Amino acid sequence: MKGFLLICVIECIIFETIDKHNWVFLMNDYRKLKNQPLKLVLAEFRFSPIMQIAEYIPKLQEALRKQFPIFDRQTEQEIHFQPGGILASALDRWSFIAAKKKSAIVINKERLIFYTSEYNRFEGFSAACKDALNILVRIVEPSLILRVGLRYSDLVKVDKNEQISDLIDPHFVFPNSVADLGESQHQHSEVFLKTQLGGLFIRTLYGYHNLSHLPDIQDLPVIINEDASSNERIILDFDHFWQPPADEAVSFEVDEILSKLDGLHETSRKAFWKITTDHARNEKWA
Repeated sequence: MKGFLLICVIECIIFETIDKHNWVFLMNDYRKLKNQPLKLVLAEFRFSPIMQIAEYIPKLQEALRKQFPIFDRQTEQEIHFQPGGILASALDRWSFIAAKKKSAIVINKERLIFYTSEYNRFEGFSAACKDALNILVRIVEPSLILRVGLRYSDLVKVDKNEQISDLIDPHFVFPNSVADLGESQHQHSEVFLKTQLGGLFIRTLYGYHNLSHLPDIQDLPVIINEDASSNERIILDFDHFWQPPADEAVSFEVDEILSKLDGLHETSRKAFWKITTDHARNEKWA
């Protein structure tokens, strides 16, 4: 009996040591970057359409106004492609914006988007999404979840005495094979990967320009720290999404949605670590 207990104790010590080692490795591998190049993060939660969403906006504003006191309403054009031609219709959206304009929630009849330009760790970001989704469920009661998306936008600037290849994988930079034909201006690339959870777009824009994010991101409800001077830089944009099969209906359950968001984050984080260099993470952004 004593021998059995001794073996159990030894096994516990071994497994505890392994767990601690794995935890330390994980923390070192994905440590917080103090000078991270991240400019914007957004999470999209698309639900089955609620045509009378405007009726719920006053209650949503009341529930959100303490944390998001700035309120705005906008109307944009929604384009539908039909066999008979193109149909344009007005689409209302409502923005609930934090006092410092670093975070915001945008809602329309079929989606909620949480934006932030003040991202610290994923845990805090996920908690903010959870709060917003719980309020949406309590007041609006959406029926189905149709899509969960997570998008990270990074701006990598090349300083003096640096080369872009010092910071990221050179495959995302202007090809050397045509360098002698003229002076490089910009290169836009898009890679699409089918992941275990859904699909991941990795988009880049390299060149000498003054953009801080891809041009398709417009009318932001939050303020980001932009650098308007034109210099050598590359935008890294990671857009990872999940959506159920077309013949499957998935109920709008907050815990399940956040589980999907967590999975999207894991793969997106790995993609950033694979594309950027050790020098960039250990010296430039450390």
